[in-house]
Amino acid sequence: MGALDGVELRLGRRRRVLGSGFAVRARDDSARAGGPVRRRPDASMSLLTDLQAEALEPEYRSTTAPRNRPARLAVVVALVVILLTVALLQTTRSTGSAAEQRQELLDRVAGARERQAILGDTASELEDEVRQLGAEALGNPAERDLLLLLDRLSGASSVTGPGIIVTVDDADDATSAQGMVLDGDLTRLVNGLRQAGAEAISVNGRRLSVLTPIRSAGAAITVDYVSLSPPYRLEVIGDPDTLQARFNETTGAAWWHLIVQNYGLSLTITQADDDLILPADPGMTVRYAKEK
Repeated sequence: MGALDGVELRLGRRRRVLGSGFAVRARDDSARAGGPVRRRPDASMSLLTDLQAEALEPEYRSTTAPRNRPARLAVVVALVVILLTVALLQTTRSTGSAAEQRQELLDRVAGARERQAILGDTASELEDEVRQLGAEALGNPAERDLLLLLDRLSGASSVTGPGIIVTVDDADDATSAQGMVLDGDLTRLVNGLRQAGAEAISVNGRRLSVLTPIRSAGAAITVDYVSLSPPYRLEVIGDPDTLQARFNETTGAAWWHLIVQNYGLSLTITQADDDLILPADPGMTVRYAKEK
């Protein structure tokens, strides 16, 4: 009994040492004596238990995942191809639409130029017809000459002839309106030239007629509603031998002599080397006519 107690004690210690999680049973006396070993009742179920526990292990997922990758890659490639195709179609349509619009604009411009040329030819023909009818209606040479003179004086027709050039400008150190050419100064100058016998006058290329307004617009002057800047160049058609002398006797000349002496404005008068060509006033239209 003393020996058996020692064996049991050692087996008990072994069970405690090795039994962290699973109890390890020691062989009984029959096993030591060479008798049959008893099997666990659930030993035959271990395979099913392992299959159930390890059915979804990482190894299983790793073997099934590659089967889905080709399908996903094909879907991604198909989507990219579709997007590229749509973008290409939109770009092609936009390019074609821009080309069509450009061609349409070119056609419209060409059509407008063609109509403009036709209208220009028609206007020239009508002007010739008007001149012919006017010459036929005015059989009296004196009346015809009077009509031509009125056309020149009113600004309804272009004029060519000798004359003088008058240039006026602001003072060199002009800091206020007193040193600048004002609309009233320019109006007095034009009226004085007409009193001196001027037949036609233009300011910076703008023909003056009996209806042309001269107004101030800030630091500039508007002639026939067109803004002009100094210096102001007046081309005056008339007798160059007497025009300047007669102008010096007008109130317009006296006014300009005053502002030149007191405010530093400049005025120069020179005789034109060649004949001056002044166009007709583009704003002149016949508003009223009466046969005498």
